[in-house]
Amino acid sequence: MTTATHAGQVLPDHRTLVVDLRTDYQLLVGRRNFHEYVRERIAAGTADTDRTTDRVELGRIVVIDRAGDLFAHSDALAMVLNAQTVRHVICVAVGMADGDGGVAVRLPSILRNESTTVLWVGDERGVSWNPGEGPASTVTLEAVDGDDTYLADLLEALTAMEVFREAAQHTSKMPSRVAVPGVRVVSTRVDDDLLVAAQRRAVGAINGAADRIVPAQPTGERLPRLGGELARRFPRVAPTAPGGTVGQARADAQRAVESLTRTVATAGRPWRPLVPESGAPVPTLFARAAEALRQYREAVRGLLIEGDAGPDGHRRSRLRDLGIALPPGPGPDADEPASAVEAVRREVVAGIEAGRPLKTLVLEVFAAASELRPAGSRVRAADLDRSCPDQQLTKLGEVPPIPGGFQAFTVPLLIFLAPLLALVPALWSPIGRIGAITCGVGVVLLLVFGAALLRGRRRRIGLVRRAALRDTGIVTVVLLLAAVAPAAVAWGVLTGRLPAVGDEPPVPEAFAWGAVGLGAVVALTAIGLWWYLVVRAWRSELATDQPGRLWRAITAVYDAAAEEWTLSETLTSASNAVRAFGGTLDTLGGELEAHAAELRTDPRPGRSARTDVATVGSVNAIVRHDLVGLVLACVERGAADVRLGERDGVAERVGQRARALADAYDRYVRRDGIQNPPADWPDRPGRAQLVSTWWRGLDAFRRAIASGRPVQQLCSDDQVQLLSRNPGAAATVAFAPRSARNVLADPAGNEPVDVEAPFTDGRGELVWTAAGTSAGVLHLVPLRTGVEFGQLERDTVRPGEGPSWTSR
Repeated sequence: MTTATHAGQVLPDHRTLVVDLRTDYQLLVGRRNFHEYVRERIAAGTADTDRTTDRVELGRIVVIDRAGDLFAHSDALAMVLNAQTVRHVICVAVGMADGDGGVAVRLPSILRNESTTVLWVGDERGVSWNPGEGPASTVTLEAVDGDDTYLADLLEALTAMEVFREAAQHTSKMPSRVAVPGVRVVSTRVDDDLLVAAQRRAVGAINGAADRIVPAQPTGERLPRLGGELARRFPRVAPTAPGGTVGQARADAQRAVESLTRTVATAGRPWRPLVPESGAPVPTLFARAAEALRQYREAVRGLLIEGDAGPDGHRRSRLRDLGIALPPGPGPDADEPASAVEAVRREVVAGIEAGRPLKTLVLEVFAAASELRPAGSRVRAADLDRSCPDQQLTKLGEVPPIPGGFQAFTVPLLIFLAPLLALVPALWSPIGRIGAITCGVGVVLLLVFGAALLRGRRRRIGLVRRAALRDTGIVTVVLLLAAVAPAAVAWGVLTGRLPAVGDEPPVPEAFAWGAVGLGAVVALTAIGLWWYLVVRAWRSELATDQPGRLWRAITAVYDAAAEEWTLSETLTSASNAVRAFGGTLDTLGGELEAHAAELRTDPRPGRSARTDVATVGSVNAIVRHDLVGLVLACVERGAADVRLGERDGVAERVGQRARALADAYDRYVRRDGIQNPPADWPDRPGRAQLVSTWWRGLDAFRRAIASGRPVQQLCSDDQVQLLSRNPGAAATVAFAPRSARNVLADPAGNEPVDVEAPFTDGRGELVWTAAGTSAGVLHLVPLRTGVEFGQLERDTVRPGEGPSWTSR
């Protein structure tokens, strides 16, 4: 039980029950006892129950009756006072006991005891009264509207247990235990019309509209893809190599792809034109790879169709016959469904907290469930067509021809320099002119031979059609480039333009032979570089990595299908669990809409309240905050049931809980106001700040508890003479809800305030109410000395008559 510390004592967090004998006398005396009457009040929803426990406190009771009916209703008063649970009763006597006889109030003997105090309300509208002074010369309080009276304010103040206790304690010290109350009260209850509108507005904002799944917040971007993410979080199944026909097709395709890749990778080596060629040409290898991939794809397609029939046991048996051995699955006791629901719940809660519509979240949860649910391996046949289409397989056989040019200026330059390096040094060496020319011609022949081999290898690897004239032209160009230097030297020797070498050649023989070798190396380098550049240009046009990608794509489809076959039961269970959770959200939203549509203004008397228009926005914010808490509580309960496997009827249970909570919340805010959340409501941050903002918006709130301002003393002008004029005999009780403490103690809201510490504002200690629905001042003035029951002294007394009063 929640308690509040006040004056060193612990007060129960209860609301005082009000028994109105003006309307309930026959109902009460027609019951066997007081408890039976209370139970009927609770069933009818007319009993103000405890905010924290939703129970009725019967230790302290407020009884209201007409002053003239107290004697006639003594039997009802006895039923209340004789109840074993009743500890104290405040009887509010309204009006004159005998207006014609001038008797203010008569007390039956049942009320003349220590457990009873009486508050006499001579006039429900009262007079303006300055506490400590007496009747005010001017009226400073606003008049009540319509037929409302200040009696309702008095009763609302007394329903707070803390105010009841203070009033009873002060009145019990007064003569005859009878006092005339004065009130200055601001009700914290909100108009029923505004509460209904606020609840409907909050439900509309929570549910929202969902024409399509468009995430409105960053958290929402994940939820539509959450099903796929959850599936990837499941235990991974190691891929198993297939056997049978699929395994053979897979191995054939892999070999064809590896052979093609290896041939293309090694074709560009510079020495390849000079070594014998083995194996099939590259276009042939491409055609073989395309055909092997096509057969592999079709084998996997057939397997996907075969594996999509029957339950898990039948599927495993059929796949085993086809050479596919699946590993064991997680089993029926796996916790993946529960973890999937928990992951979705976290995302839903984050979306609700971010203000995303519940209807959108429902669609996204269903989308996540669809992502989780195995679609069947037959559906993956379309993935094969997308990942390995026929167009790409056909394009693999369309191999472009190998380029035929030099590809770079470096190649003809090297062809020109190679014979020159072998010839020139030898002319002025012991080798002599004839030997030098012979070496130069040898290098030229090496270049011509290499060019012929290169052209032939080009046709061999790339299946280029034979073009003898073009090949002859290229070889002739190489011959001309290489023969330029030897021809020039021979012409110079024959014409004598080159000087003869004497007996002492200037170039050593060893150096000359080294130059000849260098020329031969340059010739070979020119041929090798030429081949490398040609193959590189060709390879840039080839889809060399395409066969490997297609093989991996087909294998990925098979691996995904094999994993789905292994996890089929677990994925199906997780999908069903997430879908069941989505069903609870859908039902939850529907029940909230139905509740909002059925809300009506409470027609019972005494339920109206005067709400400051400036606080409407704060009321809407608080109500929405509380209803979001309701939704979160139902979400938590639904997710817990689904995680535990209790899926049958979970949506109906959540819907019933949502409707019950929504109805209870509606009753609660109409009765207790919005300053405190209902009992056991989800503790969400930010509510205290919203309530503080609401308190600050109530302009009359601070004025209600301020000292030095008049109250409305509930008596008429001609009844004032019965009240004591001793200021020290009166008592004042200022009270306010605890939820407004921060606003009162710190108007700016900058510093936290200890809600248990006493608070004074120059008048005395302020009583903090835990379940009160009002703030203000209760001023108790005792009857004048010598007056016990109460009397009216008239200006004139008829002959033979005296004042109607009874002495002690």
